[in-house]
Amino acid sequence: MSGPLSRYRLAIIVALLLLAGIIVNAGLYYQQGSQDIRHGIVEQGLPLTGDTIFSEIDKSILRPLSVASLMANDTFLQDWLMDGERGPDRVARYLAAINGRYGITGSFLVSESSRRYYYAGGVLKTVSPADPEDRWYFRSLKNTQGAYDIALDEDMTNGGKTTLFINHRIVDSQGKLLGVIGVGLPQAELSAQLAAHERRFQRRIYFIDHDGRIVLDSAGAGQSKLRDLPGLAQLADAILAGGPEPRKLEYSRDGNRYLLTSRLLPELGWHLLVEQNETRALQPLHAALQVNLAINSTILLLVLIAVLATLQHHQRRMRQLATTDPLTGCLNRLAFLDLLPGWLRACERASAEPQLLMIDIDHFKQVNDKHGHQIGDQVLREIADLLRSQLRGGDLLIRWGGEEFVVLVHSHGDDDALAERLRSIVANHMMSASGKRLTVTISIGLCQWLPPETLEAAVARADLALYAAKQGGRNRVCHAQPYHPLDEPIA
Repeated sequence: MSGPLSRYRLAIIVALLLLAGIIVNAGLYYQQGSQDIRHGIVEQGLPLTGDTIFSEIDKSILRPLSVASLMANDTFLQDWLMDGERGPDRVARYLAAINGRYGITGSFLVSESSRRYYYAGGVLKTVSPADPEDRWYFRSLKNTQGAYDIALDEDMTNGGKTTLFINHRIVDSQGKLLGVIGVGLPQAELSAQLAAHERRFQRRIYFIDHDGRIVLDSAGAGQSKLRDLPGLAQLADAILAGGPEPRKLEYSRDGNRYLLTSRLLPELGWHLLVEQNETRALQPLHAALQVNLAINSTILLLVLIAVLATLQHHQRRMRQLATTDPLTGCLNRLAFLDLLPGWLRACERASAEPQLLMIDIDHFKQVNDKHGHQIGDQVLREIADLLRSQLRGGDLLIRWGGEEFVVLVHSHGDDDALAERLRSIVANHMMSASGKRLTVTISIGLCQWLPPETLEAAVARADLALYAAKQGGRNRVCHAQPYHPLDEPIA
């Protein structure tokens, strides 16, 4: 008893020492890193990330806005509109050339004179105040806040996909309105950019309009208003009153504390909001001790698992060596006898009859004598593979001994189709022996094994049929004589 108890006490001591080391290491790590990590995330990370996102998102929208402004001031378009809109294909080509730049799709032109809606494919329609889909155009005409407005709408030239349109008015040198030209940015692409930034910085990013409604986020345009959202409702007025300079705000929701930066994008008339879950950001600090404990515990567990896995592997290997012929991979006799009762029950459930094939390689001794035992082993392996390739999942292939194999299959009558197929595939297979092509054949004795016949009796009948095949010239299949109870060997 002293031996096992001693080993048990030693394991406890080692475990306690490891645990003490884990606690000390985690405590020092927490004490040293808590202030640095908190300062880096809360005081520096959020503001710098907000600046980066502001710069990148701003570019993706301001570039198309610049394109829309250049198009509105293009003398070619102004002259074309004032010249009676002759040659619509010229404008269609112009608009088609714009598409694809800076992510722009759905570039268009609406003439105030003809009210025609031009796009890259030509003339789409004539806008009308009575058509609800055209209300955006007449809103743009009434816009007195600037030369353009931005709105989310469906792009009828692109399968009705929701698109961020920049609608820019075109006026001549006297200030007369000639029409509205614009470009579209697919909402899905903008949302994908936001989602990519959110994954990169682990922060939520979204836009709100002057009414406090979320108009764009990583999931697409939303209809929620800040005043309807818990925690944010009390900050709505402060956010909407903010200007282009970033503002840092805080709020709490569901037991979590959030830091928020907000700034107005004057070109869009939208506010960009970037928020960070401060509680979640600080979780790694609080979890550091648990992580260290888990790591060391995992190491101990992995060692134990490795030991058990090694033992199991050796056990499986021993079972495999005990049940499988190492040369051919076939079942050996011991494994066959263990599997036989279950196999017979499955055969009975399928209303099938066991069919037994006794197979012998013809002139195998000559192969060994002429080419050597190494080639003989190769022949055994290849023939086993050939036989296995023709059998079904429930069939059994056994190396009976030497160059003999036994096959047990489910059959529905005295059918030798499988036996003939096995014989044929071996006879037609070319093997390589000492650089020369070698062909071998097999002889097969086939019998139907029907109760109450014993396995020994069925094997004896199949063996007699195999002998007949050998005597008949080899490379053939012979059927066994019908079973008769008087033929049963005496135990």
